[in-house]
Amino acid sequence: MSKKILTLIALIVISAFIAGCQQQETAGAKVGFVDTNKVFKECKAGAEGMAYLKDASESFQSTFTDMQKELAGNQTEDNARKFQEALSEYQTKMGAEQNRIVETLNAGFTKAVDEYRKANGMSAVFSVESAVSYDEGSDISSAIIEAMDKMDIKVKAE
Repeated sequence: MSKKILTLIALIVISAFIAGCQQQETAGAKVGFVDTNKVFKECKAGAEGMAYLKDASESFQSTFTDMQKELAGNQTEDNARKFQEALSEYQTKMGAEQNRIVETLNAGFTKAVDEYRKANGMSAVFSVESAVSYDEGSDISSAIIEAMDKMDIKVKAE
């Protein structure tokens, strides 16, 4: 009986040893890094959004310059109030446009990063700003720019 128990124990130990030897070594997690500033500056939608905001700002600036010239000879409390109201309205409009464009770009960026991560079997994508050190080969910024350029991201108000 003890011989059968020893044989059984030996079989269990050998089975465990064989199973342990057959386990494949798992590779570390695959990660990528993306430079968000580069992506937003270089993708078509980001450049278009910046140009749109610049044009809108220049247009409003021109209007305010004309308004200031007009009011320079006729400074009344009512005119100063109208100017302040117009300035406040401009700031509100520009703030809303900036927020809308940033949200639109962020949505495209998030979609592009998520699709790239899934398609390339990555566990995670980090911003280069959060990395202390990383291999340049793991920078996926150009691929994200390319992906975003293929998307139909509308940054201009319609």
